[in-house]
Amino acid sequence: MDTFLIMWGIPAFMVIRGYLKMDDEDRKAVREDFTSPKFIFTIGFLVIGAFLERLGNITSIGLIRAPGMILLAVGGIITFLDLWGERKLRSLLFLLLISLYFLLSY
Repeated sequence: MDTFLIMWGIPAFMVIRGYLKMDDEDRKAVREDFTSPKFIFTIGFLVIGAFLERLGNITSIGLIRAPGMILLAVGGIITFLDLWGERKLRSLLFLLLISLYFLLSY
């Protein structure tokens, strides 16, 4: 549990602190970026899925872990497809990392 809090608490704290230090124009740009569909379906699904999967794994509650794995898989596939158009090698490496995560988490 301590590792979970450190792994998710410190980055969350640093992001919030960085956001609060920004001026209004930068905050508006960040809000626009974070609410874009591309961000939500790629990075958003990956982060929320990883969070729920870890939380479900720690608490041993499958009802939390299963949606986390689904979100993680959907985010991984969408990110793979998004990267495929730009960088094929990087997208294959990303798919390999997501696949390894699924194999090692079970």
